[in-house]
Amino acid sequence: MGLSEHRSDIEEIDEKIIRLIDQRVGISKKIFEAKRLEGKPISDPERESLVLRKAMDLATELNLDAGAIKAIFEILITMSVQKQQELQGRNQG
Repeated sequence: MGLSEHRSDIEEIDEKIIRLIDQRVGISKKIFEAKRLEGKPISDPERESLVLRKAMDLATELNLDAGAIKAIFEILITMSVQKQQELQGRNQG
């Protein structure tokens, strides 16, 4: 397998990652609705810490850079919170 095939494999994986992020953001919309109905705040530091811990534990298990994985998941959490804040703003307007 040559360089172009490896790059093609990476491109396929990148597309899958982006589609999974889209799915994750879509679920964030459902989480927002559930939080709204239950009167819960958007930010949940305890849950966010749990998500980060689990991601870092799995990264360590897979011999990946846990700090890098934490940074990626912090971005994913921020995207989720921002989407929920956007939805909250729409519901208040």
